[in-house]
Amino acid sequence: MGSTFSGLEIGKRGLTAHQQALQTTGHNISNADNKHYSRQRVVLQATDPLYEPSLNRAHLPGQIGQGVEIAAIERVRDNFIDDRIIETSGVKDYWAAKNEYLYQTETIFNEPNGTTLRTLMDKFWSSWEELSNYPEDNAHRSVVLEKAQGLGSRMEDVFRKLSQLRDQANREIESHALHLNVIAENIRTLNERISKSEALGDRPNDLYDKRDSLLQELSGLTDITIGRSDEDELMVFIGQQILVQGGKANKIEILGNPAKDGLLDLYWQTTGDPVLLRKGRLQGLVEVRDAILREKIDQVDALAVNVMDVINEIHKDGFGINGNTNQNFFEIRSLALNTFGEYDSDGDGQNDITAIFRVSGKNTLDPDRPVGIGGTLTFHKPDEKETPVLVPYSANDTLNGIIKRINASKVGVVAYMNHDNQLALKATVAEDSPKRNFILRHLEDSGDLLVGLTGILMASGPAGAYDYKRLGEITKLQSKPEDITLSPHFHPSSHFRISEQIANNVANIAAARGKDVGGTGDYNSPGGHKDGRNALLVASALRNNPVMVDYSKTTDDFYNTLVSKLGTEAREAKQEWGIQTDLMTELENMRQSVMGVSLDEEMANMVQFQHSYNAAAKMINTMNEILDTIINRLGA
Repeated sequence: MGSTFSGLEIGKRGLTAHQQALQTTGHNISNADNKHYSRQRVVLQATDPLYEPSLNRAHLPGQIGQGVEIAAIERVRDNFIDDRIIETSGVKDYWAAKNEYLYQTETIFNEPNGTTLRTLMDKFWSSWEELSNYPEDNAHRSVVLEKAQGLGSRMEDVFRKLSQLRDQANREIESHALHLNVIAENIRTLNERISKSEALGDRPNDLYDKRDSLLQELSGLTDITIGRSDEDELMVFIGQQILVQGGKANKIEILGNPAKDGLLDLYWQTTGDPVLLRKGRLQGLVEVRDAILREKIDQVDALAVNVMDVINEIHKDGFGINGNTNQNFFEIRSLALNTFGEYDSDGDGQNDITAIFRVSGKNTLDPDRPVGIGGTLTFHKPDEKETPVLVPYSANDTLNGIIKRINASKVGVVAYMNHDNQLALKATVAEDSPKRNFILRHLEDSGDLLVGLTGILMASGPAGAYDYKRLGEITKLQSKPEDITLSPHFHPSSHFRISEQIANNVANIAAARGKDVGGTGDYNSPGGHKDGRNALLVASALRNNPVMVDYSKTTDDFYNTLVSKLGTEAREAKQEWGIQTDLMTELENMRQSVMGVSLDEEMANMVQFQHSYNAAAKMINTMNEILDTIINRLGA
């Protein structure tokens, strides 16, 4: 027969099991508002029976039950939903970062309302048109000066705000990268604590929840892959590199990149290799800083330098009301400190390149007549490899046709016919480095187009080629000094200023075209107080004439492209962020339906476990009465 006292043990086990079940229910209820908490469930199972099948077992009808025991306290969680949330979190935060910064960028340009570059440029051109009608009136000259100063202030303001936004993104990258290291260290610490608990046979459910919360936070910063194949250690990867492996964490260093003006990049501390990101807020910030904002700053710089240079080019050919000529309207700070355009690009104290932005030929031509000669133009693309690009021409080609071919090839050089019907070549924004912006790389002609016909190069072939990597290359050009513009200092939009001669005396504004005295082909004498032809040339040059601002024909085309692309990028970011946010909400709801705490369910469980606990206590009380009868009353 069974033991007399076995009933007490069964009752005690029932008390213990249901007391633990009540405590677990209370733990669930306490964490009902903790979104990172996974509800826990007590798994009850029958204790192993007293007798196992064997030859020496007691002759009883079946095994003797020994009550209940707790098999495990498990957390209710779906790893497949977790993995989808981790993946979606990275994509959502990637688009969130782009959406935030593109919205701020749109605010800086303030389109389509407000005091924008577009409206100020329109007012500036209109003031030149008015001046062409009243060239003798100083009041109209003062209006031109005022509108130019307003445009310059707005141009500088846009650059300053874009630069501040880029610096803000850079600081945020630093902050998030530091936080990433902290999260990785916390995950490493949790891995150690979890390993020790598991080694003792425990299930540290609350530690699992903390780790999963950190993993989701980490996935919002960057794209991670979680390795769960090894039961002894959890691994976290960024790309192909291990960030966390069990009790070991690889630290990420934050270092300034000299090639990007000291902006911060991320590197693995152990190998020094760059951290390769694909999504997450960090990658969104890097793309905003290094691609989107760099492009917008480059475009504002291109607009500024081209506006200043085209106006200067025309203005120098005209005459002020006081007869002064060959004066710049805008002050362009040159990269080089000498008139030869020589510049120290690597900072070693020695000039090593020739930096020229624009060169105009000395010969006046009809761009619609066949050139009558053949050959090949060679340019170098402004990329890291400086790939040579060949542009052939034949005797039947017109100069306009060759200009279209040059511009369509997008080789970092654009061509156009200036106000004197001379061929002009100028540099665009560089692809390899912002420090190479607006520098002509290479000009070479196997024939006579750039030499005898247009009057740009001194000689044909490789020997006569202009190349910026050599010093003294300005001597390879036939053009007069006033027809050559040196490359501007970094970020010309930060210094959009009127020259002192114009700012101090509006009579120097060259509204007059002048006249050709002596048949020299040059406008060499003032044309009188009523001559406003030069002002009209300035007004039409940047509004209607194809002066090539980068690869756009006019300033309006260029600015419209800039703003429309910005609007498209902002709409895409907002739309994608909205889609990913909705998807994330659905996944969170799915996860909460699995792991979230239901107070109604927990209250029902609490009542159930309470009754079971009371029943076990009643059983122990009953067994106590039975034993009292056996021990104290049977012998009476």
